[in-house]
Amino acid sequence: MKLAESITLYIAKRQATGEKYYSPARVLRALSRSYGELELASLTPDQMSHFLAGARTGPATWRNKYGTLRVFFEHWRLREELHTVPLPPPAPKYTTSFVPYIYTVSELRLLLSALLYSQQRDACLMSASMFRTLLLLLYGTGMRIGETLRLLRGDVDLGAGVITVRGTKFYKSRLVPLGPDVQAQLQVYLAMPGRLDRNDQPLFQSRLHKAVPRQVVEASFRRLCNLAGVRREKASPYQPRIHDLRHTFAVHRLTEWYRSGADVQALLPALSTYLGHVELHSTQRYLAMTPELLGEANRRFERYVCGGGDER
Repeated sequence: MKLAESITLYIAKRQATGEKYYSPARVLRALSRSYGELELASLTPDQMSHFLAGARTGPATWRNKYGTLRVFFEHWRLREELHTVPLPPPAPKYTTSFVPYIYTVSELRLLLSALLYSQQRDACLMSASMFRTLLLLLYGTGMRIGETLRLLRGDVDLGAGVITVRGTKFYKSRLVPLGPDVQAQLQVYLAMPGRLDRNDQPLFQSRLHKAVPRQVVEASFRRLCNLAGVRREKASPYQPRIHDLRHTFAVHRLTEWYRSGADVQALLPALSTYLGHVELHSTQRYLAMTPELLGEANRRFERYVCGGGDER
């Protein structure tokens, strides 16, 4: 069996079960473009090493690609199309120094103020009003950018003040409550003329009434950050991302809970569910993200040690 054929069959099988299987499918199709005409059983670890070490492949990407290939080859080994899995040894575990960018409230205001200038060009697929609504929704709910761009008009219930997020990162759906400010902004946006306001249409539409590609949103956000002067030190390879609005939402919420004396540990499971995390530790890592958050936690601990009140 040719590699290209085995990849086509495998992707179809995974997607037939209801999986979206987008990212792994992209990895396998890239492998097919490189070695698709070879026999599946003739592939070697050296060839796979060359594929895994492709351009712009960092440690995390390498491990994700490796995991996709391992499951794929194991599938065909169990069906006796392969005698061995043609992969090199796995890479050692690594630690990353990357820390998400947590926007301050003043930086968020700068971004919103620069929106009109950012989206003035005729070539922009997004209007300033649409982009503003998108950013406020991301910051106000902590939703993932992919989830937000896949929303349909019918997923938004302004009367009940909730959004239904379908087919998330972990193939589950959830309800996301809307705060009054975000709800009001959505109401204004949905009342704007020129939109195709049907339940089966994308919530966030381009000027051509199509769903806005993620690449367009990310490129527009980079331009917006440059205009607003929101950036890390010039030497840093990691500049603020639109996905960091999700991290900012979580950190600001946790900081406010600490300041108000709320029982943070008891509230963490609720925040985890709200964010769509499968495991609580994915949410707990937000606890050490900013000096302000650590400062509030330390003050809480000091009050407890000095007998000033319960530790929450």
